[in-house]
Amino acid sequence: MSPDETLLTFPDGLVGFPELKVFRLFEPSGGYPLKFLQSTEHPEVSFVCMDAAAIDMSYEVPLSEEEAQFLLLEKPEDAMVMALVAVPEDPRLMTANLAGPLVVNAKTLQGRQIVLDTKQFPLKHRVITPKDDLIISFPLGLVGYPEYRSFRLFEPTDGYPLKFLQSVEKAEVSFTAIDAAAVKQDYAFELSEDDAAFLALEKPSDALVLALVVIPADPRQMTANLAGPLVINALSRQGRQIILNTEKYPLKNPVIKERADQ
Repeated sequence: MSPDETLLTFPDGLVGFPELKVFRLFEPSGGYPLKFLQSTEHPEVSFVCMDAAAIDMSYEVPLSEEEAQFLLLEKPEDAMVMALVAVPEDPRLMTANLAGPLVVNAKTLQGRQIVLDTKQFPLKHRVITPKDDLIISFPLGLVGYPEYRSFRLFEPTDGYPLKFLQSVEKAEVSFTAIDAAAVKQDYAFELSEDDAAFLALEKPSDALVLALVVIPADPRQMTANLAGPLVINALSRQGRQIILNTEKYPLKNPVIKERADQ
């Protein structure tokens, strides 16, 4: 098994597939937020899923006492919560099943699909906000990825402040980003003359400032790179990644903690 894969056990199986108990969970390189669950008993059966927090950061699963005991969760951060995703021909129309989340104990790797009230939790929750394509140009590319110059910018439905940047040149390459002000309200920095001239910003309100986000197995531990913000001219839709001093601007600034403290 690849080090990027994890074996998850669902003793009760999944809805409609009670005979399938063990699944490989793996994330394709550059494919965040999508993950894949592949049955070990029947490898031809697989499902697409996402971290529920990437869809809606406020999403919480109301576990019954029996379900909590079954999962042996000692504290909330031990839970990995995922939603199954249906990806149609146009991936921008993908939907997530928030009525049947997969809750996994990250320590024991044992999970259960929870069945919730569909009146409160939709079976087909739109993942991407239905908007026209917003194409952002980065003529110099991004740090480590100079070959990718154009990106589609998507915002998950109900997922503010998270956004997705998907490469136009290579669709399987994508990044998660966040409005920098949502991480740190007083976040500010000065642009060099070269950066200011390149971006041609007439006034501060024309700038969209994003920070790239890393989301680990526990999405509550996600961090934002405040040392390498993406500054975009909202009018021209041209951007540049700015390199700042890491002693003043952290590379791994906690997202949840910082937002909760403010």
